[in-house]
Amino acid sequence: MKVCIAQLNYHLGNFESNFSKIKNAIIHAKEQKADLIVFSELAICGYYPIDLLEKKTFVENCDKYLKKIIDLSNNIGIIIGLPTINPSERGKKLFNSAAFIFNGELKKLVHKTLLPTYDIFDEYRHFEPNNVFELIEFNGEKIAITICEDIWDEQKVYGDFGKKTIYNNNPFDILAKLNPDFVINISASPFSYNQVNNRRNVLLDKSIKYSLPILYVNQVGANTDLIFDGGSLAVNSKRQIVLECKYFEEDIQIIDTSLFNSYLEVSGNRNRIEDIYSALTLGIKDYFAKSGFSKAVLGLSGGIDSAVTLAIAVDALGHENVMSILMPAKYSSDHSINDSIEMLKRTSSPYQIVNIENIRLELLNTLNEVFIGTKEDITEENIQARIRGTILMAFSNKFGNILLNTSNKSEFAVGYSTLYGDMNGALSILGDVYKTDVYKLANFINEKHNNIIPQNIINKAPSAELRPNQKDEDSLPPYEILDKILFSYIEKKLSKEEILGFDEETVNYVIKLVNNSEFKRFQAAPILRISSKAFGQGRKFPIVAKY
Repeated sequence: MKVCIAQLNYHLGNFESNFSKIKNAIIHAKEQKADLIVFSELAICGYYPIDLLEKKTFVENCDKYLKKIIDLSNNIGIIIGLPTINPSERGKKLFNSAAFIFNGELKKLVHKTLLPTYDIFDEYRHFEPNNVFELIEFNGEKIAITICEDIWDEQKVYGDFGKKTIYNNNPFDILAKLNPDFVINISASPFSYNQVNNRRNVLLDKSIKYSLPILYVNQVGANTDLIFDGGSLAVNSKRQIVLECKYFEEDIQIIDTSLFNSYLEVSGNRNRIEDIYSALTLGIKDYFAKSGFSKAVLGLSGGIDSAVTLAIAVDALGHENVMSILMPAKYSSDHSINDSIEMLKRTSSPYQIVNIENIRLELLNTLNEVFIGTKEDITEENIQARIRGTILMAFSNKFGNILLNTSNKSEFAVGYSTLYGDMNGALSILGDVYKTDVYKLANFINEKHNNIIPQNIINKAPSAELRPNQKDEDSLPPYEILDKILFSYIEKKLSKEEILGFDEETVNYVIKLVNNSEFKRFQAAPILRISSKAFGQGRKFPIVAKY
């Protein structure tokens, strides 16, 4: 049987656009004489709709476009994901479903069994779990259909108190007893830089454990903070990859199930920094395209964060569509301005210079009567950042350029950023990238794009330049140490007692900074997620807690 794997980029709630992609893929599959075409999880509406699922008309539109897809199913089988109504009087009102369609008929609806509620996922909020397990029969083959998390039954996340798995049942165990010929898994698996290898291993381990080939169909593209990397796979029953789709691109490929005994030579672990770069570029591109915008603005400081952000934005949107604003003041070094201008020449992107020193002095003079009898402190430093934030937002309002936030994950974690200043923005590009990885990104970008970031920007010590001779390490541990502590606390969820190998006082100081900065992150721009634990919807802590 010839199966077409359709790895597409969907737009949440844009039913007509999604249907157009689906229709074109079906036409292509028919031209290639495919017997069956498989799309990803919730393909009709896009993943994840969140509370759009609470709207009756949204669910009705899913059904409306399902009927349109059914009309295209003459002489081809179709498996596609969508939400469907739970007819029972009890339980959640919806299922997360896979529709199996053939020759103008909806043959079967298969529902998702394991509904993730960890990290960014909250599916049990909307969906009822499946408890009926059946195979479909098509072209003489018995096929088990599963949906995304159904293959992750052994899921264990940090901090689960030694539990073997977070799930009580195993769909694969049940389905394997029904003796399918192969398994199809339709998925919407978001990118994180360790997910590619984990995903491969889960599929390969499942295939050999149950002696079953598996077709895994993922989606690609970005919806706000979530980035999907594609990488759809076919694996045989011998723990070998037979087919692998492209990463970070739409891809449609055909596989003949008679070739399940062959295998593909696949490279080992992927380049983590290259994948992060590809993910961030795709995240920006889709955020703008799906929101109907084309132009960005950012504050270019002469530091590495804004330089890396500029480089990625130029790659995603085109050099002519990214405006940089340089805003020097008293404490801005000459080399910061010169380095920025040099990079702007190398990227051929437009810029404006707005000197904020007069505004700073005027604002301080205005506040003199209020601040009388006090010493200068972080207040005066933050005023500079907020002046810059105001100018950037004014430019965004006036010209319609979307403001990109340039702060990194290390800064967001410890609150080394200013509310209503350098935290401004509609989208945070580096908010899930630790500072040490920002440097690695800069070096990768220079290899890829002929040294567009001046080496002086990479070499110089990080500084906010808000007071004389200021360096980040005046306030923070060196980033090589800070990032390791943050990773242990944030990604691994270790307590301060469990974080070993560092000075105890330093660990306590870093954790205190993280906990005290929760109120800032609560107000931050959406952050492009590239790790297993990003700030935002995947990490929720109370602001006023004391722990």
